Amino acid sequence: MSIMHRPLFPFILLILHILPLSAQNDSRLKWGIEGISEAQWNATDVRTAWANKLAVALELRTWKGGSISASALATGHLGDAAADDLQDFSNINADSRAFRFADLGIGQHFADKLFLFAGLREADEDYFNTPAASVFTGSAYGCVPQAGDNFALGVYPDAALGLHVEYAPTASWCLRTSVYNGAASDRLESQFRFRPRHDGLANIGSITFTPSLRYFLHPDGSEDADALTPTYVVGYLAGWQYDAETSLRRRGAILWASVDQPLFRIGRARLGVFAMGGGRIGQLEDTRGHWAAALILSRIMRHGGTIGVGISRAYYSDAHEHDIEATACLPLLSWLSLQPTLHLIHTTTTVSTTAFVPTLRLNISLGTL
Repeated sequence: MSIMHRPLFPFILLILHILPLSAQNDSRLKWGIEGISEAQWNATDVRTAWANKLAVALELRTWKGGSISASALATGHLGDAAADDLQDFSNINADSRAFRFADLGIGQHFADKLFLFAGLREADEDYFNTPAASVFTGSAYGCVPQAGDNFALGVYPDAALGLHVEYAPTASWCLRTSVYNGAASDRLESQFRFRPRHDGLANIGSITFTPSLRYFLHPDGSEDADALTPTYVVGYLAGWQYDAETSLRRRGAILWASVDQPLFRIGRARLGVFAMGGGRIGQLEDTRGHWAAALILSRIMRHGGTIGVGISRAYYSDAHEHDIEATACLPLLSWLSLQPTLHLIHTTTTVSTTAFVPTLRLNISLGTL
């Protein structure tokens, strides 16, 4: 293991030490280790790079309904950027850093309907990573560009200090809202601060509807767990931040919506569609809007596997770009998968450029989270 990952050794050793306890009482203690290694090649101008991510997470159930959670990241990137794109074709690209917190805080459940969390947190998993969006490797699927570019929001690899609230009145509906410090960071000296007067403030929220799978059944009448989970999201992000160059307060908001929709079977495979789009309101000029659409074919092999083909298009103040992505996630073992991906990226600024970027990703996922 490279030196960039050594600061995560205490987390990994702690997990190995508590594995027996987890096996005896897995309702109280959960853990997870995720490793991703991705080879990147720009076939247009022959550039190569190698991106790596290691994530370690723990969650301990304490008092009734309460929990303490912690997760940390290590990232390593060898070589220059494989492509000079605006949306970022790889959602694990990050500066090489041996340690940063992604999550650290206290959560409390009330009667399985209300959840409160206070502490350091990333917004990706809460608001953007729907089942369909998580199939793709492009960063724009994991966080809409008008959110990540216009605000210093706590999305990978950054996190921000704040308060997160979820309310689920029924099994199908979930309302979420979060208030974060306006300047997220991946540096320990900057992560644990809440200074709205200096950094600004960001409020993000969404309404998610996840209906029953009753329309997608096996012949015996049971729900089809292999079908894409129908998920419909409407969200917003509003707040203010200070412009680093002018020191002026900049206000604005964004709105977005996404749809994960299962369609029908093709043999043993299941076909679904994904769509997402949104725009900005106010003094937000970095990214003005974005949309994406995709087809997803799941259970392509006996033991699973998914193919996705999508297009993501973003509009900037002085440019626009589309990224056509074709990806296949192929399980090799229950904890190991291989994901080859092709990106065709066309960027238009004062000139137009096109890049063809194949990648090959190895995913390892262990644990009970």
